[in-house]
Amino acid sequence: MANKYKVCVLGSGAFGTAMAHCAINNPYIGRVQIYARNQAIVESINQQHRNPKFLSNFTLHPDITATTDLQQALYQANYVLSCIPTQELHQFVQANKQYIDTKVPFVSCSKGIILKSGKLISQMLSEEFDGKLRYACLSGPSFAAELMQNNPSCVVVASQDTKTSKLVQLGLSGNFLRIFTQSDVVGVELAGALKNLVAIGTGVLDGAGFGINTQTAYVTRSVGEMQRFARIYGASKHTFYGLAGFGDLMLTSFGSLSRNRAFGIKVGKGEKVEDILNESKGVVEGWPTLELVYKQAQENNIEMPMTLILHDFIKRKYSKEQSIQMLMNRAFQDEFEPTFEDLL
Repeated sequence: MANKYKVCVLGSGAFGTAMAHCAINNPYIGRVQIYARNQAIVESINQQHRNPKFLSNFTLHPDITATTDLQQALYQANYVLSCIPTQELHQFVQANKQYIDTKVPFVSCSKGIILKSGKLISQMLSEEFDGKLRYACLSGPSFAAELMQNNPSCVVVASQDTKTSKLVQLGLSGNFLRIFTQSDVVGVELAGALKNLVAIGTGVLDGAGFGINTQTAYVTRSVGEMQRFARIYGASKHTFYGLAGFGDLMLTSFGSLSRNRAFGIKVGKGEKVEDILNESKGVVEGWPTLELVYKQAQENNIEMPMTLILHDFIKRKYSKEQSIQMLMNRAFQDEFEPTFEDLL
């Protein structure tokens, strides 16, 4: 069975490049083709076996090729890995869905909520393909550079179709990437979006001079806020204790490569949001997502005190001292909320 299957990777950014590297190291995968819009990137990958713009210090496997021709990239693909930025994906799908085979596993590796509509990627794709797309989402603690270094990593793939998730697990796992499966697509997608807000808050605390006690307390208690928000989407609370939840939360909140944490550190030091965003080399999706979650939490009366106060602090409604005092002086409560079963 070795060298039998083809993987198509949509997007030539850092994570798309890393996923191509992971895929080609699976014994069942014989070739990987990256779809890229940039001709220079395509030529460099095909001739020098390097992505000149992202992770350029890594040499790619010779069986990883690239093309600007989407139909060629999708031709005979057994897996499609979508690494297109979340805010660009809907437009891409609308323009090209006639080329996408709904019978082939379509694995979203993008994280976040579609800001224009407030929808999750799974919701948007279900509407565009009338629920016929063989969809899965992949998430978890996985910085692209560390995947390229073959650092042992674990992620989760979620699909409502067990066969699809098992196929992805079998076709992408390798000696340094272990994939677990589950069925809570909505929870995995939400966890990938909400962890960015927490990473901003952790960075704010760091930049404002608070130590690891404060930061770890904030991250841990944030899991409950993520779960409460996810309820309105019908997600399982258990997902937030797993790789897509607490795993990715730790990586993004404390990892030195986290753009959202770096953004928060600068905010905590007093820099203006507009200046930080203008200077940022990458997308800080946590900030517009925070504004969306802030609005939905208020509209749905969701108890998310740390998230709401973080937003208001960044907007300079409260000082550092006021923000901390409002949180520390809240009414005492049990650590865990009682479940329905607990009350029977």
